[in-house]
Amino acid sequence: MIGRPKVSRDDARAAVRRRSKTLPSPGPVPRKEALGVRTLITRARGAVLSSFDTELERYGVTGAQFEVLKNLYRNTVETGASLCRALHYDTGSMTRMLDRLEEKGLVRRQRDGGDRRVVLLRLTETGERLLPRIRPAARRALRRHLVDFTPGEIESLKAYLGRIIANGRRQEAQASTAVKPGRSKGSVR
Repeated sequence: MIGRPKVSRDDARAAVRRRSKTLPSPGPVPRKEALGVRTLITRARGAVLSSFDTELERYGVTGAQFEVLKNLYRNTVETGASLCRALHYDTGSMTRMLDRLEEKGLVRRQRDGGDRRVVLLRLTETGERLLPRIRPAARRALRRHLVDFTPGEIESLKAYLGRIIANGRRQEAQASTAVKPGRSKGSVR
């Protein structure tokens, strides 16, 4: 019996590379399918935040930081955890963002008097003075994205986005009240 000659691994890999270079082309790559809703929403959000970054740069804040300041100004959130839920950020990213806003003197953290484990977020006087000044810049950035929209299209867009949000909230509410596997409605733990 005649044995095969021993081939090193490097030689074998080189041979595979040579063969793969000589394979015929599979033909033209098919056109990509139209982008899905999720991708379009993600890209639209990214484009708007990028415009905010550009417009707000002269004020020393980013588009994401503006969203944090705006939520604190409106008193819709009070803690880092509630900001994470509202803006869909992870806690590590939010902590770093709050650190930067605190270093800039725009936000301060303070312990809750009733529960010392809770850290409340407040705008400083500087933050409260800055927000009304930067809002027009944020509006300009958004207007650039809506430049060719008619007023009716803008209202339709707002209605569609509102429906997406409402549907998501309804799904979240249903999921939070659903019976968990392994538990009955009357079980207590």
